[in-house]
Amino acid sequence: MSLGSRTAKLYLLSLCVFILAAPFFAPGGGYGRMTGFKASLYAVLTAAFLLVSLPDLRREKGFFRSPARCLALGYLFFCLLSALCSPWKREAFLGGSRSEGFLHLALYAGSFLVLSLRSFPRRGLLCAFTAALGLQGLLCLLQLAGVNALGLYPPGLGWADAGLRYPGAYLGTLGNAGQTGAVLAVGAALGGLYLLEKGGRAFLLLPFLALDAFLLSEMDVTGPMLALCALVLLAVLPYGKTVGGLCRWGGLTALTLALIFRKLLGWGGVLGLLLLAGACFWGEKRLPGEKDCRLVARLLLGALCLLGFLLTFTYRGWYGPLRDASALLHGQIAEGMGSGRVYIWKEVLRALPDRFWLGSGPDTLAFRGLTPYTAWDPALGREVTLRIDAAHCEYLHTLVCCGPGAAACHLGLALCAAAGFFRREGAKRICAGGAFCYALQALFGISMCAAAPLFWVLLALSIHKDGINEEGGADSLAANEQE
Repeated sequence: MSLGSRTAKLYLLSLCVFILAAPFFAPGGGYGRMTGFKASLYAVLTAAFLLVSLPDLRREKGFFRSPARCLALGYLFFCLLSALCSPWKREAFLGGSRSEGFLHLALYAGSFLVLSLRSFPRRGLLCAFTAALGLQGLLCLLQLAGVNALGLYPPGLGWADAGLRYPGAYLGTLGNAGQTGAVLAVGAALGGLYLLEKGGRAFLLLPFLALDAFLLSEMDVTGPMLALCALVLLAVLPYGKTVGGLCRWGGLTALTLALIFRKLLGWGGVLGLLLLAGACFWGEKRLPGEKDCRLVARLLLGALCLLGFLLTFTYRGWYGPLRDASALLHGQIAEGMGSGRVYIWKEVLRALPDRFWLGSGPDTLAFRGLTPYTAWDPALGREVTLRIDAAHCEYLHTLVCCGPGAAACHLGLALCAAAGFFRREGAKRICAGGAFCYALQALFGISMCAAAPLFWVLLALSIHKDGINEEGGADSLAANEQE
């Protein structure tokens, strides 16, 4: 294994430790000081990796043959231009309320560019990442049960007090519940795609997948939940080409939907889907596995999408996200929809014409003078006012902060992940699927260094060596294991 490959492997393993063990190294204060500490730790880890790796890249040729690398460089260029022209240069470069200024954006893109040229054992990374998420899942379960594990909450407070006795919601080793949800969704996506790809012993990942899906449902983080469900449904196109693949996909889909929507379905619906999942996994071993089923896969996807549309359109129940979606389909738009996201998006779009071409600089939305979101909270019995410092849509946030050039490159990278998921094979498809899952939840999420590096890392793995060296690079989960 070359020095560059060993360095890349060590860096990726350190990111797994970063996901899991940040609270053990953070200064006192629990979640109150977690964001700044994680931003600093990520900056140190990634800067050290880039300093070691960049000199070795001069030998690589064909760097610009990959559209994703060109888009990443374009993203860097427009973000730098925006930061240089920003009225708030300090925050634009070092980070504002989200600790994600140009410095961190450059580290995201830099790690992506370097990792896309490096080789390492993908199976080992998946196992390390799954182990980190599994341990984090156990911590989340303890916190959901009311145990203040690791003392991350202030004394006397816990998960149940989120939004009542303290603002926001925090869980796990990453802090913000939205960031924890994004990482859990990506982890479940990687494990699910690995199961679809390999079968056999990959079924040992099912408990981890079930735990991630259960936690997403319990946390009620809508964006990651919808992203995971969408990815699992779309996976029928690349993986449902044979009877065996279709059975694995059916089992995974039924299991995911049962756990994600367990509050909506009730125990009867959950039990029915779990029995369906078991029947699908059992059928994989007893049906002729190589028969071509591509037409059946497309028909199934179309039927499920139509069923989902009809159920959403006619829904009149209590479940908030589904109720909001139904209202949107009927042309009824309220500013409080999506936990106030409709109002936030309207305010951000209102500020867009001012400094349209270059934006105000990375992580400077809090300085744009947006009217705070105010809503009645029935649990508190009073109005709550929230300052708008993020657009709650990463692509819209990039547009208003860094301009249309950076936003186009950002969206282009998300499309590269989607294209890789449908067009690539083996390990590259799994990595592209994980990046695509993150890109989907980013439609409703906030970019922070707790979860955003996952997108850049997985996208880099999905285009590994594109345009550089296509000889001898078997695209399988076992590739490079003997280096």
